[in-house]
Amino acid sequence: MLNIVFLFLYVILSGFLSGAELFILLTVHFIICVIVHLRKKIAITPVFIFYLGVIIVNIANVSLISQVENHHITTYTYIVPKYINQAALIWCISSTLCVIGYQLTIKKSLPAIDVEIRKKKTLQNLFWILFIANILTIIGFGMLTKGGNQFAKIFGLLNSIGILFYARLWAKGKNRTYRMYAILLYVVETYIALTSSFLRFELILPTFYLFAGYFIGKGNLKYIFSYRIIPLVAILVFYSSVFSTLQHNRSNFISVFTGGDDEEEREEPREKQGENSGALLNRSANLAQITNVVNLVEKNGLYSGAASAPMITALVPRVLWPEKPLIQLGAWFALEIGVGSKTSMGTANNSINMTVAGQLYLDFGWIGVVLGSFLFGAFLAILWNATRFYSSEFNLTGTIFGGYLFLLSIGSYADLQVVITLLSTYLIFLFIKKISKAK
Repeated sequence: MLNIVFLFLYVILSGFLSGAELFILLTVHFIICVIVHLRKKIAITPVFIFYLGVIIVNIANVSLISQVENHHITTYTYIVPKYINQAALIWCISSTLCVIGYQLTIKKSLPAIDVEIRKKKTLQNLFWILFIANILTIIGFGMLTKGGNQFAKIFGLLNSIGILFYARLWAKGKNRTYRMYAILLYVVETYIALTSSFLRFELILPTFYLFAGYFIGKGNLKYIFSYRIIPLVAILVFYSSVFSTLQHNRSNFISVFTGGDDEEEREEPREKQGENSGALLNRSANLAQITNVVNLVEKNGLYSGAASAPMITALVPRVLWPEKPLIQLGAWFALEIGVGSKTSMGTANNSINMTVAGQLYLDFGWIGVVLGSFLFGAFLAILWNATRFYSSEFNLTGTIFGGYLFLLSIGSYADLQVVITLLSTYLIFLFIKKISKAK
């Protein structure tokens, strides 16, 4: 009922409230949802992470609007100011309908994909496989995790969420062996991110999985409000403080911490550095993307599925179509709105996500936003239920896929391409489940 009430408020008040005020209203709405959700026995679910992700995005969007109004844009110069209010309404309605779709489908599920591994020897062997794979990656032989094949993607997912899996086992049974496994994987994966990652968010992922696994394993949210949260807060504060510097060291993040940045970077004027003080917050905003979606619709009309059409090729296995083109919706969107160009290789030099709400609006307008957002939320619910995440801390496949859903929920989902990714990954885990039962 709460979500229905707020949904009507967004529609009724959209003609009276500014874009910033709509974002603030959605923030208040989702803070109430968080408080209500925390009263449940099992609080950490994808929808709970989604609440937190949307709150962060809203704060970032309000900050971006303030920059626009004060003519102090330092990031996302491609924002279209005249469509801020309409973009805000699209985001508010889409986010709320995702939650409604999720909650109305919370008792439905696809076939379960839970596979338990309880043997200590098997758990030990799994750790060594992951640890050795990380070491091989560090020395330049990351054979298991490199490549675009599905095996590499699944193994890479297991590699990351292995931290969560062992941290959960550690906290649940106070087992020092699993604590060692979790911390060792955390250390090597953080090192890999520092030295080779091109995505700044990857730097914080090992930390996210370590603490998420620990608090989930504890099974009581009271531990979040204890001294145990201090290391996480300290790491996040430190990460935020160096984030603007990371913008200038995309190919070698380790230089940020070792002082190995080049002379030109060290002599950067203080004024320019100050402009990037809110870099982390700005990077969380999605307002620029959605205003550009509205701008495209105003200029070209609805795309009637053309923006999502490339996703159809994803349904054909690469085994049957080896030359299948890559699905690059973000690159296409960047070119479409004029903030990217083609390289000599014929590829785009930039990629910008449309957001799920934006892509639905671009293709099908308000009907797409309403129906698509509701169905998207329902889709997430049946996938989450299929993990049986809380059935057992030894549930390896459910933990991996559930952790993946947590990760995607933080960013509030980039575009509809995630549906194909989630579905294909789920089917692989379902296959694993069938094989394991057959033995």
